[in-house]
Amino acid sequence: MKRFAMEKKHNGEHEKREQRVLIIEDHPEQAHLMQLILNRARQNFAVRIVHDAESGLAELDKEHYDVVVLDYHLPKMNGLEALSAIQHKLPGLPVVMVTGQGDERIAVAAMRQGAADYLVKTRDYLDLLPRVLDRAGKERKLSSQLKQSEQRYFALFDRASIAIFIVRADTLQLVQVNKNAAELLGCPGDELIGRHWLDLFSNLSRQPAEAFFQKIQQENQADTDQLVLVHANRRLIPADIHASLLEIGDHRVVQFFVSDISEKVRMQHQLLLSRQRLLSLFDGITDLICVLDPSFRLIMGNKRYAQIASRQTDQVIGEKCYRALFGRSQPCENCPAHETYRTGESKFIEIFHQGRTFHIWTFPMAALDGRPEYVVEYAKDVTEQKGIEKQLIKSEKLATIGLLSSGIAHELRNPLNVIETARYALEDSLGSEDSDVVKRLAIIKKNVRRASIIIDNLLQFSRHSEFERERIDLEKLLDSTLSLVQKDIGLRKIEIRKNYRNTPRVFFSLDSLKQVFLNILMNAVQAMPNGGIISLRTAVSPDGKWTLIEFSDTGVGISEENLKHVFTPFFTTKSDRGGIGLGLYLSYTIIKREGGDILCKSRVGEGTSFIIKVPTAKADDEPIKDHRQDLRRGDLSS
Repeated sequence: MKRFAMEKKHNGEHEKREQRVLIIEDHPEQAHLMQLILNRARQNFAVRIVHDAESGLAELDKEHYDVVVLDYHLPKMNGLEALSAIQHKLPGLPVVMVTGQGDERIAVAAMRQGAADYLVKTRDYLDLLPRVLDRAGKERKLSSQLKQSEQRYFALFDRASIAIFIVRADTLQLVQVNKNAAELLGCPGDELIGRHWLDLFSNLSRQPAEAFFQKIQQENQADTDQLVLVHANRRLIPADIHASLLEIGDHRVVQFFVSDISEKVRMQHQLLLSRQRLLSLFDGITDLICVLDPSFRLIMGNKRYAQIASRQTDQVIGEKCYRALFGRSQPCENCPAHETYRTGESKFIEIFHQGRTFHIWTFPMAALDGRPEYVVEYAKDVTEQKGIEKQLIKSEKLATIGLLSSGIAHELRNPLNVIETARYALEDSLGSEDSDVVKRLAIIKKNVRRASIIIDNLLQFSRHSEFERERIDLEKLLDSTLSLVQKDIGLRKIEIRKNYRNTPRVFFSLDSLKQVFLNILMNAVQAMPNGGIISLRTAVSPDGKWTLIEFSDTGVGISEENLKHVFTPFFTTKSDRGGIGLGLYLSYTIIKREGGDILCKSRVGEGTSFIIKVPTAKADDEPIKDHRQDLRRGDLSS
């Protein structure tokens, strides 16, 4: 293979890159002249000469050339045919056509076919040749760079991990979409080209999408996550969109970067749902609960907390806890929240405020470093619970006293028997000789009998029934209960009026009725400090299923306002006399629990009536064993 004749030219210390030129010319002299001119040119050319189109095509297969000089008149194949073959083999390779005839038709055909330039072999065409070849090479280089740039752009555009839409700013028509955009909408890219941008959105998003487009045109760029696209299968796609307005030549386009945020929306919805459930649980807690920062400022508080603070929930947020809850200017003494922040451990205190008792627990909410970032404070109003505890203690004491009383009463029988025996002996030995002695012995006999009756009633009342339910003689039970308050009745000069109407037996808990009757009678006695009348009446309902017992007094009565709270726990008008408001509540609870009912009627200054309704005993009612008695005795055989 013939070596290239190369001439290296230097510009300072920098060597110019040579351009490789292939001359296809069937006249050797013309080809040689071209070579000489190019070697002498200021540009750095490396020239190779062949004399026919077939050799030129073969040479192009073996070597790389930057430009080709092609004579129009060649053997076997003219210049236009050779140009077509070269372009087919190496698209983009610049070809300069030369001819000895100034045929304008050939020139136009060559240029239309893609020739880089056209030269006629005139006297001065060789002077033009270096500049023409240099320009053709540079244009090819620029074209190649532009093509590479376009290829890189399209590669980046099409392979971008985000959906990209290019829209004409004047018509809102899609002019280009990438692969991700087509996949996002489930539609081939060529089918999207030409569609109106607003047609991609759901009906509800059309108007907001149009407003969004107007904002882009006004501000050159905009963002939104409030629009919803429609997939080819009609599935809705919530989208996050960033858009910018661009000037490309004489056209203005809008470039949209679109992300599917369906998962994000789903997660947000799930988060909001979880938050709503937590808030519902938080607000549904009937005790006080809040979250505090290190300065005791409320970050969160439930509805109960706001109710106790007598404010709306949003009004207590940001307030100091001790000011919102207790109206204090300083933190509580021995504040558990302070201790929890200091130690990172849960704490508990009991405080008293305005006559009420609160139990307060604090728990740490750890930050990423494990230290308490916030503190959860849980407060419980235990005033009623404390009252119940006191009442239980009191009940235990009364039960103990009752047990002691029954024991003492039992033990009193022996000395009473001795007294009665001695009295009988004295009466038998003295006879009726001394009337004064006889009178005194009669007084002893009367009081011994009275003491015996009191002991019998006390023992009977304090004795627990072994049955959960049994047939009860109401009249007998009422009389035995009256005997227990006989002393108070006598001291207050209260008259007892009975109106028993041949009352049938009832089927109920004996111990429950004892407690209820005693509570109501004691209330009636205390309502008449200056005396009055207590009336006991019994009756049977028209259908015979219920027996009614009415306790009426002529005491001070109950106001209309207090009457609706009479069965409320811890409601009392006798706090100055030690009352805690549980007697009537317990009576109401007992009667309702056992299947009966209790009503109250009253007028201030006229008195009060309690009406108790209990089921009448049927002929086939049999006593129901109370297994709790067996458990108390440790008898598990049943």
